[in-house]
Amino acid sequence: MDITENITVEIAKKILANERRATQFLLKLNEETGVELPLRKITKGINKGVQVLNLKTVEKWAKIVATWDYEIAIRIIRNLFKTTQKYNNGLISNHTMRVYLAEWDELNLGNFAWPFSQGDFDGFVQQINAENTTAEKRDLKVKDASVKYRRVKEINTLRNDYIETLVFDKNENILPTLNHRRSVDFFINGISFDQKVAKSPTNQFKAKYGDDWKNKAIQHPEIVAEYLYKLQDEGRFGADSRLLVVYLDEDVSIERINEIVTATDLTHPIKVKFTFKHKTGGNIDYVVECFVILLHN
Repeated sequence: MDITENITVEIAKKILANERRATQFLLKLNEETGVELPLRKITKGINKGVQVLNLKTVEKWAKIVATWDYEIAIRIIRNLFKTTQKYNNGLISNHTMRVYLAEWDELNLGNFAWPFSQGDFDGFVQQINAENTTAEKRDLKVKDASVKYRRVKEINTLRNDYIETLVFDKNENILPTLNHRRSVDFFINGISFDQKVAKSPTNQFKAKYGDDWKNKAIQHPEIVAEYLYKLQDEGRFGADSRLLVVYLDEDVSIERINEIVTATDLTHPIKVKFTFKHKTGGNIDYVVECFVILLHN
């Protein structure tokens, strides 16, 4: 659905998340445009008052739909987003990342990289157990790897928050959702997009293009997107519009991330065709639109 034209109650709830935010939106709309609302003021102290909106919950959502104006709404919602804890966390994630990366070096954890594949801890332990060494040394390897895994996970979460905040700040055409639990991160030019982060363009992509895989990825982000769509997990399959953030190097610096995201144009999405092999439905062809941000040194 293109929300530059109109909106439904369901979409409004995905964007604003709850009644409190819906109320804030309508009050701001009233301030900016004078849209008619049943308002009253509760006075607390001398010359102080709180505006109260006398509408039932269902009426508030209906009012948002009936008075929807995209150009006004995107301005109000972007300002509301800047008051959220998520946005504030994104603003300071830059500093927090620097602190954690410094701790990584102080602990002599080596190269910043996953110590084992995500979701394959059991396989990693089996590999360690097969080594011809003492139990104490095997225990120590598992302990060290677990610490590295936890810290990589933590730092990557901060990096993702930082990237999302950068994307929002650098692109005025983004209308964010105030709650990400509904599988839509934001709307770009009125179309919903979900941000997905990939630690690589897939092992299959690297195998196909050999030693030149990184250059191939940079020159053809649409092929990277195709591989990520067609090789996604069946249980989490989606042919929706996505903003794909893909790491071509694991140790991309904060400064480099800023440089790449700032230079990314989120105006015209890439159209990608892919074939997905479903377990029960066989091969099905899809066409999607997406943006791709490639992070590399």
